[in-house]
Amino acid sequence: MKFFAVTYEYNPNHPRLDEVRPEHREFISTLNNQEQILGSGPFTDSKGGALIVLQLDEDTVLEDVITIMDGDPYWIEELVQKREIREWNPVINSFED
Repeated sequence: MKFFAVTYEYNPNHPRLDEVRPEHREFISTLNNQEQILGSGPFTDSKGGALIVLQLDEDTVLEDVITIMDGDPYWIEELVQKREIREWNPVINSFED
């Protein structure tokens, strides 16, 4: 498995966020049903944003992850002000097979 950390920065008070949230959650649920999500959720401080951790096949490259995450309705609707995608190496973890 390869792991990728995706961080989103967005305005938590954006007027369209609530409108698009159901589509975003459906997108995340689809990835989760495909066993590609290790965890996903918003940051709880007032700054907004979220962290999504993907678990993907060993042959996955960064461009593949960009393609996957470009399908997120938050991204499509331009609600994400900044997105960062980085491969992550969990040296100590409790979620490997």
